[in-house]
Amino acid sequence: MPIEPFSSVGLLVLAIFAVGILLIILEVQIGMDKFKPALLMMSTVAVIGIYYFLTGEDPDRMKGFHLMQAETKESLFALIAFMAFMWMIVEILNERNVFGALSEFLMDRGLGPRGLFWATGALAALLSPFISSITTAMVFGRAVCGFSRDTRYTHLALCNIIVASNSGVWFIGTSTSLMVILAGKIDIPSLLALLPASIGGWLLSAWVLQTFYMGRVLRDGPVIDTHAPREGMKPGGAELAFVCALAIGGAVILNLKLQVDIEFALGSGLGFVALYIWWLKRKGIDVSLDVQLQKVEWSTLMYYIGIITGMAALNHVGWLSYIAWLYEHESPYLVNILLGLVSSIIDNNLLEAAAIMSNPPMNTDQWVLNAMMVGIGGSLTVVGSAAGVMAMSIEKTYTFGVHLRFLPAVLVNFFGALGIWYVQFEWLRA
Repeated sequence: MPIEPFSSVGLLVLAIFAVGILLIILEVQIGMDKFKPALLMMSTVAVIGIYYFLTGEDPDRMKGFHLMQAETKESLFALIAFMAFMWMIVEILNERNVFGALSEFLMDRGLGPRGLFWATGALAALLSPFISSITTAMVFGRAVCGFSRDTRYTHLALCNIIVASNSGVWFIGTSTSLMVILAGKIDIPSLLALLPASIGGWLLSAWVLQTFYMGRVLRDGPVIDTHAPREGMKPGGAELAFVCALAIGGAVILNLKLQVDIEFALGSGLGFVALYIWWLKRKGIDVSLDVQLQKVEWSTLMYYIGIITGMAALNHVGWLSYIAWLYEHESPYLVNILLGLVSSIIDNNLLEAAAIMSNPPMNTDQWVLNAMMVGIGGSLTVVGSAAGVMAMSIEKTYTFGVHLRFLPAVLVNFFGALGIWYVQFEWLRA
């Protein structure tokens, strides 16, 4: 017999999940890494197992429970493997100071405050689809803090970087897009069609920030210091950047042309990167792969394991059926926009997992909209995305309240991207 949502077991599963969500939302305030309450959510599976154990002797009563666990493990392997492989590539490049050298290159071009504002934002927008929003926020956020002499300019540039980093939903570098791809809801070409909307939304937001905010900052005097110390790229960095780009590009081609799952394709590419590192070592250039392996964000991976498992338990006891009901009885446009707004306070990966597991009857265009709304909605508050949390950790004065000062620009990003999507997918049927 299926478990009813309002049964004692269903309510207990919901209560455990709700406590975990509350602790995740209060992560910054209480100083608790969000992977800890996320792992607490996994106890919901044990609760369900105890229920089935006590309901009789019929072995068939466990079949649905076993199937739920098997499907969850399959989803987790795909997601965790891909993210671990991608993080390894990013850490290898970071160790060679490839990203730092890119930031230094910008400063050496003699760009002024406006030029650096647009350059760091553009690079964050273009790189986040490949190396993740949290990485671009870290790299270019640190660069901004390095050359900025004015806190107000720092805040302005960080807001721009957060929005730009979260706009990378048009490819598989962001977790929300990756989850939709791995769930088989859309394919990579469909996701690439989001490029105009996601980039267009960021451009509109950046224009608002420059037009209505930057003038007041620049009129008070110099705001940047272009004489900050330079480290430069380490030996082998340029070659490794090229090889890593080939690995990612090759993985996409394998997925599109040969239908190789993206996690297996990227793992193969990482294997070639590792072989090239071995070749560099033979030439006297030491790149410690073991050290980079230890830098993979294992706490973040455990966070994903916890929330996806907890979400699977919620789905098993029927709570996610209400999300599917909402999609069936309301306009999918409205529901996707609502999920995007909610993602400003609840982790976007959590919401994307809920949408996927509820399995609403949506076409490809609506799944594309879902991925974009949930992905860029995290920019509405500084705690709504990993890029925002990273910005706060880099610059302690960048707080929830500071980010809200730029809310009009962030709303322009949200609704501007939505408008471009509507023109492209509904009017032009692209």
